[in-house]
Amino acid sequence: MPERNSWAVGSDTAPLITTEDARLAVSALLIPGPSGVTARDGIRPGPATPGRVHAAGTASGSIVVEPFQGSIRASRGIGSYLVSLDSPKTLDVLAVPADPANDRHDLVIAQQSDEFYLDTATKFEVRLVRGTASATPGDPVVDGSRDWFTLARVRVAAGADKITDAMIDPLPPGWTVALGGLLPVGSLTERNAVAAYAGQEVYRLDKGWTEVYDGAAWRVRGQVTAAALADITNPYPGQLVVLASTGGLYRWNGEKWLYAALMSGATPGGDWTITTNQPTSNAPTLLTFPQVNRPPVGITLAGGVFTIGEPGWWDLSLNLRYTIVSTDKYAMIGGSSAGNLFAKDSVAGGGNNISASTSRWLDKGAQVRCYGYSGAPSAVTKESAGDLISGFTAVWRGP
Repeated sequence: MPERNSWAVGSDTAPLITTEDARLAVSALLIPGPSGVTARDGIRPGPATPGRVHAAGTASGSIVVEPFQGSIRASRGIGSYLVSLDSPKTLDVLAVPADPANDRHDLVIAQQSDEFYLDTATKFEVRLVRGTASATPGDPVVDGSRDWFTLARVRVAAGADKITDAMIDPLPPGWTVALGGLLPVGSLTERNAVAAYAGQEVYRLDKGWTEVYDGAAWRVRGQVTAAALADITNPYPGQLVVLASTGGLYRWNGEKWLYAALMSGATPGGDWTITTNQPTSNAPTLLTFPQVNRPPVGITLAGGVFTIGEPGWWDLSLNLRYTIVSTDKYAMIGGSSAGNLFAKDSVAGGGNNISASTSRWLDKGAQVRCYGYSGAPSAVTKESAGDLISGFTAVWRGP
């Protein structure tokens, strides 16, 4: 019948629970597995690295398995076996020497045998399953009980006389915790493999944040710092994320990420000066700015082209002093070319100085160029200290 005896019940003459009833009762206290009455396979988290497999020494043919406790779901019957390795165990890999010509793969497994299901013994064992040397080696077939999980693969190189950590591929089953516990997972793939229930929490070891399953998707709760916005696989409206690379704060509006603020503490901007005469004539001339007056943040200059690294509103100001008074003079701030002007001002003789300024929203990667223009051959020059100095200033006002 589908109902199982509860833990723990009995009668006047005999106990009423079987070993399967006992396993089921214990499984009810563990995080779920593939169904509502199964528990997750895995190793219980603990100090250091429980279940880690490593070389026994620099010149040894053996490996060591570190102590651990874990859960192995029964493939025959129902419920989970709780297993323990209470001290380090050494396994001699090269008790069977390496083949002189070909590699082989050995597996380190944790296996539970049970005579009730016709195994030859009832025991828990951490053991080595040796493979066959081959030009294209593969993992060996595991004999004995079907109730086991892998801890590691040992790639025994041809002619090897010792085992090193570089030959060992960790293959742990993942962590398991008590029902309601915070489950550590090492990757997006591992998280997606969890048999999740609404309200379950996992800790992303690869990201350093907690995610909660809400019955439909995994959600990163609260404000986090991420390497990329795409790391947040299922954002919710109002979600806040700081990009680690820029310090930019972004908010999810239900459809897309909106830039909200800069959290790095450095205000983007820059200030550059023209230090030598730059000739101009009756065509827009791209100006360069060889002197940096303050280390720029969020904007770069190369070959006369400014590139925006911090999106948002920018105040742009171009100040020019020309060497010839009696000609038309222009100051121009443009985007991708002189035909894509953001700001322009002019003076028809009678003065040397002219300025142009604008405030514009600029996306990341947008380009800004500054141009000088004169009706007759002239030059933009640097004035003496205390007077107008030809140069360009950019100040970020915010997103």
